[in-house]
Amino acid sequence: MPPLFVYGTLMPGHLRWAVLEPHAVGWRPAAVEGRTYDSGRGWPAAVFAPGDDLVRGWAVDLDPDVADVVLAHLDEVEGVDAGLFRRVEVALLGGEPVVAYEWASATGDMVAIDAWDGTDEA
Repeated sequence: MPPLFVYGTLMPGHLRWAVLEPHAVGWRPAAVEGRTYDSGRGWPAAVFAPGDDLVRGWAVDLDPDVADVVLAHLDEVEGVDAGLFRRVEVALLGGEPVVAYEWASATGDMVAIDAWDGTDEA
């Protein structure tokens, strides 16, 4: 199971980290090519694209015994069935594959940001 790449409320120290922490066996700063947006809703959205800017976040290694269950729960949390985000496989800057949640709609009404700092968490 590839690590989970998180860049918003699921990052260590943020609102939803408590969902991941009990199932994480390790985590480290990481980046994926793409762009981070301020959703205007207290959390960021990202679109991953090779050759674009960098989405900065964390690679979280999940306990392999529960990783599928954790990701299924995160699909609900991230609104995958509702079309809010989609779970995708992308690569960290060094080429390591990771699973991440990508914004599934247009970003025209969002502002691109360098990184999300969590100061406006919902």
